[in-house]
This record gives sequence, structure tokens and C-alpha cells, in this order.
Amino acid sequence: VVVRTRMGEKHIVCPFDWAEAFRKQGWGGNITTYDENEDIPPRAAADALCGVLSDLGLEGGQIGVDTMRVSELFIRLLTKRLPAADWVPCDDLLNRLRIVKTQDEVKLLEEAAKQSDRGIIGALNHLEGTVDTLGYTVAEFSERIRVHIGEYGGSGVGHLATTQGSQAQLHYAPQRGEFAQGNLVRMDVTNHYRGYWSNAGRMAVIGDPDEAQARAYRDNLVLKMAAEERLRPGEHCRGVFEAVIRASRENGVRLWSEVGVGHGLGVSHREPPYVNRDDGTRLEPGMVLVLNIYTFGPELELIHSQDMYEIVEDGSRKLSWYRAWDELYTVRGLRARH
Repeated sequence: VVVRTRMGEKHIVCPFDWAEAFRKQGWGGNITTYDENEDIPPRAAADALCGVLSDLGLEGGQIGVDTMRVSELFIRLLTKRLPAADWVPCDDLLNRLRIVKTQDEVKLLEEAAKQSDRGIIGALNHLEGTVDTLGYTVAEFSERIRVHIGEYGGSGVGHLATTQGSQAQLHYAPQRGEFAQGNLVRMDVTNHYRGYWSNAGRMAVIGDPDEAQARAYRDNLVLKMAAEERLRPGEHCRGVFEAVIRASRENGVRLWSEVGVGHGLGVSHREPPYVNRDDGTRLEPGMVLVLNIYTFGPELELIHSQDMYEIVEDGSRKLSWYRAWDELYTVRGLRARH
């Protein structure tokens, strides 16, 4: 995308088979297309982009580049083709613009959140019922999540993982085996709707939970509530993190905080600001964050229940409202196929 705000010009450079999708989604600027098969990627894209910049008279001008989101090879191709241009990294500016969302962006994020929860719930519904043989594999279940997200309107799935029992002790583990009675199950998925991302993580138990499992899940929600109370304009990300640390100590809940307790999301599933001890970003209306607080189950399983929030004038508004998830989801019985 090339934007010259002073001139009111907007250009998209894209493969020719993407152009119609941009038009249908309301793009009102110019579109320049290229054939991805013309050369080794990303040469065709760089050539087309430099052609547009030359047509705009920017061969010797100052051009801001989103260096964090393109490859080093792409940058080298641009500077070789237009050596007189002043290529300036503008990552900080773009990050700032991305942090505060428009209401149209919030609507897309809210829809993505609904799709992820509906996808997880739809997959869990496949597990309900009773048969003699528990033949439903973890990998099959994850595929159900992906399929349902697409059925509910999602435009793509990124990270997808289901872990159970001892595998849930890890932040990520390959998806193997079949579900077993008594196991805690963690379901994680990132998905997007028209380029805007949800980041969801939910918990279930196969069969009725024992008291230790139910208590561990309730403990996790206690820490999440401590964070929710601090999600308001004027609060710092560091302050939200510290509130969770205090709640962990006061309630005797063991917290795994190496990855922080939340972060922003928008055009990617993880982006600034970051809710950790090092980020002093001040929250303001229009920011969208996900709380991702990990605590431990009775067998040291990592437990979380991720939710997305929009910062509004008087606090925050939950975007992932489709289901409360205020108690551990119970799967009573399984069926092998659906």
C-alpha cells in the first residue's frame, strides 16, 4: 500500500488475482497488479511497487517503509531499483497508528472474536454424546475448530493447537493421541476476519472436573478479574501487569508470567502494546487488548481463558462476549465421528 496523505492519493500494489477482493471490500484508491509468476518472489512485487513510486515522482523523495513487516531481500530490491530515494523506517509511526483502532476496525475484531468462540464451541459439541469407544483424536478435534471458524465467516486461521493432560503442561505441544477421561484440555486458536485477528484460548475437561481442577480454573478467573478492573483510560500496561502479580500473591495463585499477561491485537494476532512489566504504554480509548493470564492446574497444566477488550471512555468493553466461560466447560461423553 502506498499512501500520500498530502496529495490524497492511495495505491495498492498486489497480485492480479487479489484486485477484485480489494474492490469488493470497498477500496477506493488505485490498484496496480503484477503476476507473481513473472520472477522469483518478491522481485515482481518490488518492480511493480517501484514503478508506482516512479510514476508518482518519488524516485528521489523520502519514502517511509514498514521494515518490520517485509523481508530484508524486499528492502534490498527497492533500494537497488530506486537508489536515489531516501528510504526511512516508519515502524514506530505505524505501530502508533495501529494501536488505536477506528470503530470499523473494532467491529471486525469483535466479529473475529465471535467466530473463534463459535468455532471452539462447535468443535466441543462434536465431543458430546456417549459411545463405547472413545476414538476421537486431538488432531481431528483441532480440525473441527478450523472448519467451524470458516463456516461462521472467518477468513483464515493462524496458530491452532489443542493440548490435554500432561501435554498441557507445555506452552505448545504437537497434537497427538485421543481424548481421555479426566484430562484438562486447552484449546488455542488465532483467526482473522477480513485481516483483523482474534486470539482465543479456552479450557475444558473431559468428564466432570474434580475439585482441584475446578478450583484451579476459578483461581485463574480471579487473576483475570484483577486485570479487568485496571483496563481503563489512563492506566499503564505495566500497572495492569502489576495488579495481576499482586492478586497472584494475595490469593496464593501460582502465575506463569514470562510471556506477560496480555497484548494488543489488530492486523496481527500479537502486537503492541504489551501487558508486561516493561511496557509503560498508557491505555486510551480505541485500544484493543487480549488478556492472556496463565496459571497452573493440579498436574501443572497451563490454564488460561483469553478474552478481548476494547478500551472505552469509562473502562473497557469485552469483545469476546459470545460465551461467558465463567466455569470450566464440561464434556460429558464422546462420540468417535460426526
